[in-house]
Amino acid sequence: SSEADPSPVLALVVPWLVGYMFGDVGHGLVLLIAGLLLNKRFPFARLLIAGGLSAILFGFLFGELFSLEGIIPALWLHPLDEPLVILGLPLLFAVALLSLGQVLSAMEAAWRDELSRWIATDAGFLCLYLGAVASIWMPELLWVALVGLIWYLAGSAWYERSLSGAMGAAGHLLENALQIVVNTISFARVGAFALAHAGLSSSLSILADVTGSPVAWLLVMIIGNLVVILLEGLVVSIQTTRLVLFEFFNRFLRGEGRIFRPLSPPPTVV
Repeated sequence: SSEADPSPVLALVVPWLVGYMFGDVGHGLVLLIAGLLLNKRFPFARLLIAGGLSAILFGFLFGELFSLEGIIPALWLHPLDEPLVILGLPLLFAVALLSLGQVLSAMEAAWRDELSRWIATDAGFLCLYLGAVASIWMPELLWVALVGLIWYLAGSAWYERSLSGAMGAAGHLLENALQIVVNTISFARVGAFALAHAGLSSSLSILADVTGSPVAWLLVMIIGNLVVILLEGLVVSIQTTRLVLFEFFNRFLRGEGRIFRPLSPPPTVV
């Protein structure tokens, strides 16, 4: 096969995404215990272990413990206090991850003996992407994006050796540019769900405080945290899968691997 194996990358990316959106020490501990209990019977439960550990880590960074703030100090910040930071960090992470996807695409091109074409075209596109992103904070770096644009168009024209081919490459560039912009912005949902988790936790804490009874407070907190874990666990798993499959894999996955053909079951011996 001439395709890169993204498993080592996913081993780091998926827990990070889960923990960022699910940052609570108590909730992460529940996921961790569930993963340890179900691990032997259901191998996929290992994902709960990694996700739980990451959620615990981000819980300490956010200062969240079973939807309560103030019980443990925030080692970094409370999400609702700095919403722009919470939204912006996943976008920077998206730029790094999508750029890594382009690098994996270069590896695959080398394995197919097509590295020269990748350097002439896709390397220019990567330069355009990184230059455009960098120019948002440092406008003086806009020239990097312009170099990438010229690089891509010139490389495409050189390979196509025709005006129609160069025009087709320009259309392809526009399509890819729009696609990678959408892919990048899609990661803003990671920060949005982190804020939603913090907001839901804050609402649950306020709801419990207005009960006026220790027993009612405890009951509301137990039921509320269970609802948050189940509801947001489902949402986070769906969003993580979507971001990995449709945003990251789209950068390099070609679907040319070896088709999985399971072995036939052994014959029944009477």
